[in-house]
Amino acid sequence: MTPNSKSEESDFSAFARTLRRRWWVVLLCAIGATAAAVGITLHAEKKYASTTSLLLRVNPEVEPQRVVDTNLQLLSLPNVASKTAQSLSKVSQAEVEEATASEQQGESDIVKVTATTTNPDLAAEIANTYATEFIALRRTSSQKGLQTGSVQVVEQATPDSSPVSPNATRNVVFGIVIGLVLGVGIAMLLEQLDRRVKRTDDLTDTMGIPLLATVAKRKAFDRKHLGNGSMSPEDLEAFRMLRANLRYFESSRDIKSVLVTSAEPGEGKTLVSLGLAVAAAAAGEKVLLLEADLRDPGLSRVLKLQQAHGLSRVLTEGAGAITAQMATVAAEEVIRSAAGVTLDVMPAGAVPPNPPALLESQKMKELIAHAERSYDFIVIDTPPLLAVSDAIPLISTVSGVLVVSGLGVSTRSSAGDLIEQLHRLNASILGLVVNFAQDSRRAYGYGRPAHVELAQPKGDA
Repeated sequence: MTPNSKSEESDFSAFARTLRRRWWVVLLCAIGATAAAVGITLHAEKKYASTTSLLLRVNPEVEPQRVVDTNLQLLSLPNVASKTAQSLSKVSQAEVEEATASEQQGESDIVKVTATTTNPDLAAEIANTYATEFIALRRTSSQKGLQTGSVQVVEQATPDSSPVSPNATRNVVFGIVIGLVLGVGIAMLLEQLDRRVKRTDDLTDTMGIPLLATVAKRKAFDRKHLGNGSMSPEDLEAFRMLRANLRYFESSRDIKSVLVTSAEPGEGKTLVSLGLAVAAAAAGEKVLLLEADLRDPGLSRVLKLQQAHGLSRVLTEGAGAITAQMATVAAEEVIRSAAGVTLDVMPAGAVPPNPPALLESQKMKELIAHAERSYDFIVIDTPPLLAVSDAIPLISTVSGVLVVSGLGVSTRSSAGDLIEQLHRLNASILGLVVNFAQDSRRAYGYGRPAHVELAQPKGDA
């Protein structure tokens, strides 16, 4: 495939994605324009047309088309309209001129005189009278020696009850077409004005960090369903890929603890934290999932954990053994086929008045150090880095930072600002997880239904 063809394919794909995302704009414009066309049609003044057909008898000594052209010119003379107005006495010369039109029928010697008015009977009267006055004018011209042949009426005009305008079908079709064109234009304009990132490539280009996993936008990942055994093995595959990439992309060092953050709220960092922890536990690792988002403990709500105990109590009171503040969660609460797999979760606990001070405390550093000695893998769910400063003290105490960015939520500016902030903090950035991607392929089982049970843990390894 040539670069040009790739560019054309990319442009077409971007156009198609825009229409999929903003189809409602196109639909509303099409409906609006069609409704306007219908309204204009219903309220427009109806006009009726009647036609008189004239046959020109051509003089053989004169070129036929020249005769036709001459008669058409004569039909448009103001004198004919004036005589017609005088004969009818109900219309003016200007009204006759505006109402009448003459044309040749194909390449024949027949000329049609059509009158169009708001009254069908008047239209027929004007057409017939106009033809009569024209024939009278022609006779006068012949007597003066003008060689234009003779004229006779072959079909008189009759009133037609069907209006010629407005044309309802044409107006509706035009309305639909105009609406679609307008809708597509507005959709493309809104797409240009919308600063949210909608393509994985745009995120990786903006951030300049490795892409470790792409998580599809699925119903099983909604907060309403998450924590109710909604995930299938196929759903978990993205998090398996993430865990494998963390293990093998950084094979030169042992990654014991991962801080998961995002630029803004709503990008799905809690989902990624939970999915990564479950994937690691399902692979046989001893896992601790630490909820360090003390302001908005979404993980506790998803897993229905009590908030009387947890991290905030450990950091404020140092209450008893750390294990007493933890909860052991069955992985099958997240993925239905993970029977027997468990992981430890330390919920955020009661919301404290000073989250940054607690997370920056020496107790928090000691807690992470203790956890790294006791567990194979620790996942720490933290608040959005650009929203609050809570996660900043933890960056230097963990093995690395995992960035979560949601398509349709993150903007180029917020994504770029997040990476700049992490670089300023000398953070060890592990890579990027793109969330809310289009589910365009089924990786698990290569499109086949997944029936494979998860591996069971073989102990603390």
